[in-house]
Parts: sequence; C-alpha cells; structure tokens
Amino acid sequence: MAKKPKKVTSKDAAAGVPSPAQAAAPKALQVVPIEPPPPRLRATRAAAFPADGERGTRYTLPRELETGSPVGYRTRVPLSRAEAEVCLPLLSMGRPTAFAPGPPVSEQAFFEEASLGVLSARQSTNFRGHLQTSFGPEDSARIAHLLRGLQGLEAEPLDDAAYTHIVLSRPYRTPFTLLLTFVGHHKLTSGIGVVQRALDKRLKHADDIPTIGYLQHLHVGILADAMERAAVVASDGARRAQVFMAPFSGRWRDVNKPLCHALEEMAGRTLKQRSEGWQVALVAQVGYATEGERINLPRPIARKLGANLLAFRSERILPGENQEDKAPPQYHEPQGMDVPEELTVQAGRAAYNAFGHWTGTPRDASKSLLLLERIDALTPAGRARVDDIRKQLHDVTDKVVEHMPAWADLPMGRSLTRNAERGRKAFALVGQRVYITGLSRPEIGGSGLDWVHAVRAVGAAASRSALYAELMGVVDLPEDADLLAGVCLMAGPVNQNDIGKQFHGHEDLLTPGHAGRDPTSLLVWTLKAKTVADPIGNEEQLLNPARKGALVDLRPAPHEVVRVARGRKLHGLRQVPGRSNQERAFGDVGNFVVSPQGHAIPGNRGMPWPKPLASAPVWNEERS
Repeated sequence: MAKKPKKVTSKDAAAGVPSPAQAAAPKALQVVPIEPPPPRLRATRAAAFPADGERGTRYTLPRELETGSPVGYRTRVPLSRAEAEVCLPLLSMGRPTAFAPGPPVSEQAFFEEASLGVLSARQSTNFRGHLQTSFGPEDSARIAHLLRGLQGLEAEPLDDAAYTHIVLSRPYRTPFTLLLTFVGHHKLTSGIGVVQRALDKRLKHADDIPTIGYLQHLHVGILADAMERAAVVASDGARRAQVFMAPFSGRWRDVNKPLCHALEEMAGRTLKQRSEGWQVALVAQVGYATEGERINLPRPIARKLGANLLAFRSERILPGENQEDKAPPQYHEPQGMDVPEELTVQAGRAAYNAFGHWTGTPRDASKSLLLLERIDALTPAGRARVDDIRKQLHDVTDKVVEHMPAWADLPMGRSLTRNAERGRKAFALVGQRVYITGLSRPEIGGSGLDWVHAVRAVGAAASRSALYAELMGVVDLPEDADLLAGVCLMAGPVNQNDIGKQFHGHEDLLTPGHAGRDPTSLLVWTLKAKTVADPIGNEEQLLNPARKGALVDLRPAPHEVVRVARGRKLHGLRQVPGRSNQERAFGDVGNFVVSPQGHAIPGNRGMPWPKPLASAPVWNEERS
C-alpha cells in the first residue's frame, strides 16, 4: 500500500509563510528612454487594406472586425518622460493597509478594470483559463470573513471593500498539449502509453511534462499583477486592490480545502467545471484608497496608460533578423538599434520588485531565489549561446518527429508531425537581449516558500519586467515609429526543453549558468529595440475566428469570463437581453489602427455601451 503523504497542519502552514514585513521596500524605477535610429532607418507597419479582389495577408489590414472584446486593433500611445515618471510607481506598489469609504463603482469603471485584468492580462498569451466572479460590498464582507480563516495569507484581509473578485483557474490545455499526449512513448508500447496518458489527463488533470502544469500558475501570477494595476488605472488612482494567491497554491490549498470549496461555491462553480479542474486561484479585494495610499495618477495620464496596456502585445520579429521572405520591405532592413544598459538594469529591478512583493521575501533573498540568465545577443558569446539553445531545441523537435507513433500520425494525415514541425517558429530567440528565468526547487523548499506559489510569482515578475520595457518603448515615441522597444514573452522554448529533459536526457536551459543548483527554467522573453510593429496578422489571429491561430484562444467578450453577483444570481458582465458588449475600453484615447490614408477598420472602434447602463452603479450598496 502506498504511504500517505504527511498532512500539513495549520501550524506547519503558518510557519512557512514569510511575513509581508520581511520583504524589503521595492526599489523605485527610473525612466530610461531608448534612442530612436536616424529618420532614414525608421519604419512603421503602414498596413493597408487589400485591393478589390486581392487576398488579404497577415501584412494587410482586415476588412472588418466584429467582436465583443474590449481590445481591438490598437496602436501604442506616446508618453512624455514626465508622464512615464508618473506611471512608474505602479510597477513598485506595496499592498494597501486599509480601505476608505467611497461611492458605489460605476459599470463603466468596472468594465475598464476588467478590461485591463482578466480580459487581457498578458497580451501575448491570451490563455482562456480564468473565470472571474465579482461581488458587491455585502458579499465582500462575507468573503473577508472567509479569507481570515485561511492559512498562508500574504497579508491581512481588509474591511470595507467596495467589491471583491474570486478568480477560478483551470489546467492549461491547448492543441499543443493534445500533441504532447503522443510524445515520449516507447515504440512498442506507444498505444498503451497514449491511452493511459489521455485518461490521466482527463480524469486526474495530469500533465504530459511538468512545465505544462506550471503554465497555469504562471498565468495566475501574470493576472494577479495585472489586477493590482487595473484597479488603480481604471479609477485614476482612487482605488487599490489587495490580491491573495498563496492560500490557494500547492500545500496551502490542501490545508484550506473547506474554505476554498466555500469560495468556489460562491463563485458559482458547476459540477462540470469541477470535473474539468476549475479551482479558486486568487481573490482580490478592491476598495477606495486611504488618503496616504492613493496613487497620484491624473486622469489624462491614466487614460493613456490604459490605452497602452491594451495595445502592448507580443513582438516576435526583429527587422533584418527573422522576417519572412514575403514580408514587406520595412521588415527586411536592419535598424542598428540597441537598448541602454541601464534599461536592462531597471527591467531586472522590476522583476525582483514583483517577486519580493508576491512572495514576501527580502530583496536579497528574492535576487537569489529568482534565477535569471541574461544573454546579450549582440556579442559573439551571446550569439553563440543563442545558437546553442536553438540547436538543442531543434534537436528535440527532430526526436519528437522521429518517434511520433505512426499508427496515430498516418491516419491523421501526418498532422501530428506537421504541428511538431510548426513549433520550430516558437523557438526563434531573436532580440538584442534574451532572458531565461526560473527557480531551483530545492532552494524554494529550503526557503519555506510553496513551490506553486513561487511559480506564480515568477509569472508576475516576468510580466512586470516586460511591462517596464514596453513602457520605455513609448517614451518620446516619434511620429514615424510604431514603438521603440517590444517584448516577446514565451514558454515554448522551455516546454520544448522540458520534452528533452523528460524523454531524451537533456539538461535544463538554466544549468550552464546555474550549475549545482538544480534549476527549473520557466519562461523566456526577448527584448527587441525596433520601430516597426509586428504584422497585423499576429493580432488578427486573436480577434478573427476565420484567422484563428492553432495555439491561441480568441479574446473574450466580458460576459464570457466575468460574472457579477447580485443577490443570489450571477449575471454576465455587459450582457442584457438582445445585447452584449461591443465597446473598446479606453476608446476615448483613439489609438486605433488605421490605413496610411487614415481609413479605419470597419467595426474596430466598436460602439459605446448605452450611457444609462454604463453610468449606473454595479451594486447599489455603499460602504461607509
């Protein structure tokens, strides 16, 4: 009989949670502008509509957009250095210590907060794996009572929340994870292995490789960090969020299981969702900031920042490096750009700020626990390191294709091997800087942190660091440039490396730089200084069902992932009989993609929600 694991008691649980007081104050960030290239080397996307009878490509504007998503096709908004200085405190906030009385929140403000949070958190991933249920003041008081019974809390739950979000999360499942079902089996027993693995995934929510399981938690951390900022930006600095992740992570989940189930019941989790693995992942209390904790964010800057947060997205192409042969000329010309050394220092500081914030660890401990390798791809040594990583990843792909079970691949028209081959595009480590980040499981265990919670904190750290670089990419942005820096945040190289580790004896990506520490790589991101944005097709696959990418979900409409609790009923956000959302959040800023002649994409600007509904309070309750 298998030995039962040792039960974690409340005393054990409490002993493993670093106190928020232990964490050093975050270091303030500084604005580091990026020098644009000479005008002759600047380029813009300048995408136009296809001519009549011409077939559209990923480099032409779509003929129309029909979606309930608040995002749409957006352009980046320039910020002055002074405006950027005002925005940077949002990347080093501490937790609120109290909420003040305030009026009921309007539906418009609530919609814009959700747009910056669960509806768009991390543009480059778009994993449809979260459901948010939001509660008014009376229910928030009940939730605060439940929270106080949890072990592993990062901070004290607050009274007088204006509203509270409960977010459910599910295991990471995409067409790529379906492909993984067929990977890594012995040739003679592959049929049995595939069936067994498929059953384990369906019934036990097992993962083919560990890093696929980590993806769910990386996304939770990314969302948590976004929700803190969303509350501030959508309220022009008036509201703050107290977000809890740790009690719902790893061993804390086991200790807190009864209260987790109570929260899941409040959030309306169905039996079907429970069978699919949906669980509470985080709870966010939102309330009005006290006078001393209010963020100074003037409304004009808040509007620009919100519009930018919806415009930032994954940038994969570096002109003159990894463009397609069929790409327009502006993608073929190297621009000779680089990023200042001080910018990379500040980006690292943003990451350490986030990791310390979410784990409660002192700054020196955070810098030690968060493993990071920075590769300067412009140096001979850096280029050699990138080439070596690419070779390792392509070798894994070769083995995946070679060992793909023919009994499954041939009847499917070799779609499995074709999809495996397509994955090579996800391993293009192109940029002036390449970052690999991860953790050491033994060191995390020795620190007293829960492993799952630490993985979530890595997601928040990587996302915040990338956001800092993206913000610097719009500071003093010239009119003849789309951006000055972009980031591609990805897990593909890590997942491919994990296949090599699990089935072919490869070492972890971080091992060469962290030998003897038993590292586990979790995320890779590339920083690109350039002036031309990626092809419009990279955005279209997220918005157009006819052009949907194979490995992504379409951007959701509010009612598809956000429910509002009123009384004992749950209502989809911006869903009324015969109508659902068509508005683009922060649309007043006007940062919508147009043709070189100034012609708009039909439907891209959306339609505002009726004013009587938008201005009405979400809950007719006031905390005082």
